[in-house]
Amino acid sequence: MDISPLASVPLPISPSASPPANLRAAADGFESLFLAEVLKGGRASLPGDDLTGSQGVTMAQDMLDRHLAQHAAGQAGLGVAAAILRQFGPKAE
Repeated sequence: MDISPLASVPLPISPSASPPANLRAAADGFESLFLAEVLKGGRASLPGDDLTGSQGVTMAQDMLDRHLAQHAAGQAGLGVAAAILRQFGPKAE
């Protein structure tokens, strides 16, 4: 199996960083994504409102959810990133 074409694919994480740093960045990114989906699902379960049902309000709420998820990742105490680090940390070294 030839994977040489994959070598030219740009990585979102710097390859010069040490594997634990790469793993930490990936774990934090996954926790952020997870939180964004939780917030999105929670907001979808709320009853609709005629005053705030416009496309602009929905887009602003989505941006707020992403912002909150990015800043809460690693600080919310969910432990998703920590679990990923425990699971894959020994393999990255």
